[in-house]
Amino acid sequence: MRHRSAVLAVALLTLASVPAASVPAGAAGSDPDWPCVQILVPALSSGQIWPGDPIEGKEGDWRDIPGTEPVLKQLLDRRLDPEQEQAAIDRFADQLEADRAAADRNAALTALFAGVFDALNQERGQAISAIKRYAHQQRVLLDSIDAALTRLQTLPADAPEAAALREEIAWRRRILDERRRNQTALCEQPVQFEQKAGRIARDIAARLD
Repeated sequence: MRHRSAVLAVALLTLASVPAASVPAGAAGSDPDWPCVQILVPALSSGQIWPGDPIEGKEGDWRDIPGTEPVLKQLLDRRLDPEQEQAAIDRFADQLEADRAAADRNAALTALFAGVFDALNQERGQAISAIKRYAHQQRVLLDSIDAALTRLQTLPADAPEAAALREEIAWRRRILDERRRNQTALCEQPVQFEQKAGRIARDIAARLD
């Protein structure tokens, strides 16, 4: 296992030179299947971003408010930019202002945020699960390369099996490198959901009385 020992030695030296705050949570040992630099937070807390009334237990209240469903679906559309999100919220709030008393309007805006936040939290959780599956597959692939290298060391250099193993190792390393390049984009997905939830919370809260 000399090759694995050498790899681990280099990795440990690298981690030793990096500030602890920048080391991925998985690398720090909290979760071996979490490869991202961002600290793993399994679920968002609405209290950290929402200044209005508590939304616990109100996740489905939007269903009883006419006109809310199209706005909720629009806000969950990943293609919407922040300006379009705010415009959709403003149109909804303006319509509520024309139709409802202030207390009812606040309740409707709170219900809208509760529905959006619940859906975003679920989507974010799915993204986290996908990242962890991805990281687990990476470790399985790395272990398979390690096993192939170990087997290769036991074979004569000119053995037919050795040539086939070298090709297999090279192919698996290319896959590993490609997946590592994709990892950064995957790790950004939970962050994007957090940012979207924060923006929508601010925009809706700005229309509360």
